[in-house]
Amino acid sequence: MRCMSMMKKKKALAMSVLCAVASAGFVMGASAETMHGNLEEIVVEGSADVLPGGFLVANDRVGILGDIKAIDVPFTQKQYSEKTITTFYDPNQPLNGTLANNPSIRVGSPSPMYTDFSMRGVNMNAAHYYINGIPNLFNQTRSIPAYTLESVDIVSGPNTVLNGATFSNNGTNGTDAPAGLLNATTKRATNKDVTRYTQRFSGRSTLTEDIDFGRRFGENKEWGVRVNAHHENGGLSMEGAKVTDKSVYINVDHKDEKSSTNLFGGYFDWKVDGGQRWLQAGSVKAGHLASAPSGKNNLSFDSQTKYNHGYMMTLNHNQKLSDSWQAFINGGYGQYSEHKWDPNSGSLTLGDDGKLSGKFRDYISDSKSMYWQAGVSNETKVGNIKNNVSLAVDYFNYKSKAVNSGGKNPSNLSGDIWNGVHLTGTPIFAPSIDSVGYGKETAKAMTLADRVEIGKVSVFGALQYRDSETTTAAGKKVSKDSLNPTFAVAYKPVENVSVYASHAQAYTKPVEVGTGYDNTGEILKPIKNKQNELGVKYENADVLHSLAFFDLNQASYIKEATNTTIGQKYTQEGENRFKGIEYSLTGKVADKWNLMGGVLYLNGKREKLTMGKENLEGKFATGTPKWNAVLAAEYEADKNTSFIGRANYVGESHVNDNGVKAPDYMTFDFGVKYKTAINHVPVTLNAMCYNAFDKNYWISRGTSVALGAPRTFMLSAQFDI
Repeated sequence: MRCMSMMKKKKALAMSVLCAVASAGFVMGASAETMHGNLEEIVVEGSADVLPGGFLVANDRVGILGDIKAIDVPFTQKQYSEKTITTFYDPNQPLNGTLANNPSIRVGSPSPMYTDFSMRGVNMNAAHYYINGIPNLFNQTRSIPAYTLESVDIVSGPNTVLNGATFSNNGTNGTDAPAGLLNATTKRATNKDVTRYTQRFSGRSTLTEDIDFGRRFGENKEWGVRVNAHHENGGLSMEGAKVTDKSVYINVDHKDEKSSTNLFGGYFDWKVDGGQRWLQAGSVKAGHLASAPSGKNNLSFDSQTKYNHGYMMTLNHNQKLSDSWQAFINGGYGQYSEHKWDPNSGSLTLGDDGKLSGKFRDYISDSKSMYWQAGVSNETKVGNIKNNVSLAVDYFNYKSKAVNSGGKNPSNLSGDIWNGVHLTGTPIFAPSIDSVGYGKETAKAMTLADRVEIGKVSVFGALQYRDSETTTAAGKKVSKDSLNPTFAVAYKPVENVSVYASHAQAYTKPVEVGTGYDNTGEILKPIKNKQNELGVKYENADVLHSLAFFDLNQASYIKEATNTTIGQKYTQEGENRFKGIEYSLTGKVADKWNLMGGVLYLNGKREKLTMGKENLEGKFATGTPKWNAVLAAEYEADKNTSFIGRANYVGESHVNDNGVKAPDYMTFDFGVKYKTAINHVPVTLNAMCYNAFDKNYWISRGTSVALGAPRTFMLSAQFDI
């Protein structure tokens, strides 16, 4: 009873503080950096080291080769710190705030309905997320819980070979090979006890409560437990959108002289009502794309909802065998169930001059994912030659099934982008999910990776043999084996400069042609992404600069016209080619100023088309702006007060093949953070405003657009008890 009373007092105190922040007129918010030191100290909880400014971690995780110093990684990779994750905790889609700091990435969905984004022109989503090195525990509609994370690694480019046998499908399109990956590392217990309670208020009425508890035990503090519990309920900044989230995650780790083990797991129960943003725009004619309406507008029908629940776990173990040899085991399992009432295919159809249409669907799905990896690594040094070699075997199994009442459902959706949509007719609901079987994808792989350092030169090489099998729900099977190389070379003329060249590639699973085509049921072979990259990294005066030139090829699919009743065939044809230049920087540029950001120039074109779409040869790739830029600046007024500002720019992009273009746009975010104490309890107050000037804009993605999020306020109070 005493604990309950104390918790009520803490919650009352938190609400009082939030009200005080609001009454003070704050319209900005900044980082929720932990209380382990003042702002002059570069301390991010759980991270061994960070780069100056604290936004990026000093070492990147390079798959089975382990951690490598950021300047020495021979491709574009960034590991964002816990400071970055908490500073840019976007209440509409928390991890989006971190992704938006990467010039390679353009966020594709401002709503919790979906997790879509593009990387160097290629559409992706959370199906390509890893957590603690384990793939495919998330999907297009469920993201990683950001409040459990201490860092996020983002690899720009198809360097998946170093990360084992992974799920190859893209939930957005079902066909695109991933152009990169994101790996999140969960919080571990630190040497300092953590008892933290955080409240956030955001949007129209969303109240979020987080409990973060961490302790180490044992004679030498070899055991650690970290618990993160989350409760969220209320209306988002978009009219008609409401979220409810009840989740708990536990991390247990053990460390001694010869081994380290980490076990992470949790349960989630999540629901969002409304939040529709995604609109198919392939048929809009030139001159008839309506200007983006207010981001507050409700584009959902009255009973639109999405509910999912499930659980997941990951296991990582390293065992020292000798001074130079160690063995490792990594594994994970996840189960995900979803039930939603939304537009068929997940999107409404946007017509000329802002008209909306669609059909109701009742969609139920269930999926299960399992992954195991085992391997050994050896590190030796003879003179000035250092060698780090790893050998790993992997097994991956993913199965899913779904039932859907869409397509010919007599219930129609109609309206426009200003007044929303309404449901007419009597809906048909989905049959029992037990009436269908599972579709499956399995993969087995063996990967050999080596890094050799000879003086100022480092050579990276990896080769993976992959054997995959896809089984459709109808029982059709197709198998495919492949050899997938990754290699790179880096040269450091001086300690703070690295010049590199690299080649990498990734793959998809075989694709079954859906209904509405002459060749329905045909299974098409897997396709690959291939990327070549040249770059230089330069570190000087507490600032890390990175410049990369890349050429990314992605095989594509087209609809070929035929002289049949159906009139079209779905086939592989040609490729999308993305050539670009990417520059980024991060660091402490002055005594009180920290910067992070970058710019991407991307030239996306269609090539090698020989049938059906010859008229598009050499033309633009849809949903691919030529320019993307971001700049975040933090001003540390004193050890207790800091201010943050961020600008994101996205250039004009083609929406479809009719000459329709989505205009460019720029958004601004501002914030402030203040550290104080209340009754001797350390308190960190934050206020943040996303899209501060309430810009209305379209996000172009493929042949669709998404309505951007409106101005969104967030207030938070963190208590370190």
